[in-house]
Amino acid sequence: MKRLLSVEDVEGLLAALRKAMQREECGHCDCLQGFLTQLELDAEPAAAALIEPLKVPSAQMHGCLGCDPCPPGAAFADYLRGQSQSAGDESKCCGRGTDKEDEK
Repeated sequence: MKRLLSVEDVEGLLAALRKAMQREECGHCDCLQGFLTQLELDAEPAAAALIEPLKVPSAQMHGCLGCDPCPPGAAFADYLRGQSQSAGDESKCCGRGTDKEDEK
């Protein structure tokens, strides 16, 4: 079973995100809002108090402005990659993976 993100995990992710965002408009970007929604799904309930103040109603959101790179989009992608790698590590049993060598 996947471990929920702790309040401390969420604090760290949000601190790094705030540091990376260079424009005020990033706060209403759907890239950031999507990331916040994913964090809510992946975190323990107590972390909601950290996430909720950053959320905006959908009517106030705007699409990605096309910043290169998009700080919230890049943070979200990094987070998803990390989650994917963690899930891959958890799927191995007894030190065995699923590559071709293990099938022999």
